[in-house]
Amino acid sequence: MLSQRMFVLAALAATVAIAGALLLYQGYSPLTQALSNSSGPVTSANSVYLSAAAAATSSPKQDPVREIHIANTGLTLLRGARVLSVSGNTLVVGMIWGTSEFTWTVQTSYGTKFFNTDGEKASVANIHTGDILTVTGKISEGGARPYINADIVRTTD
Repeated sequence: MLSQRMFVLAALAATVAIAGALLLYQGYSPLTQALSNSSGPVTSANSVYLSAAAAATSSPKQDPVREIHIANTGLTLLRGARVLSVSGNTLVVGMIWGTSEFTWTVQTSYGTKFFNTDGEKASVANIHTGDILTVTGKISEGGARPYINADIVRTTD
């Protein structure tokens, strides 16, 4: 029959072994870091670098997050839409997902709120072809492409 002291020692040893394995698995151990080979490939943002130094000095441009949400009430969110053209208060924006292209007409008005990447107030004059936008508004019926009456337009990175 095992004594209580042996049971406590066995539980303590098992806990230390599990905690050590987790730390080694996560790479937090100084020994693991010292033994690691920093000359191996480093991956970041869908790019492979041959050294950690190259990864640190290079900042690849991230693809924007692309989202389309349309509620059953018609409220619409476009995130990651690229501006294809600007004509007065009308923007044409597009999104590509795989081989599919989505094009939207965004109508702005005096009530539309514009923001820049820092969240500061802006205007339609600050929007240029190639900019990436987040648009919220209400989708309208009719037309050759989906038409959104914009409430908020924000330029994103």
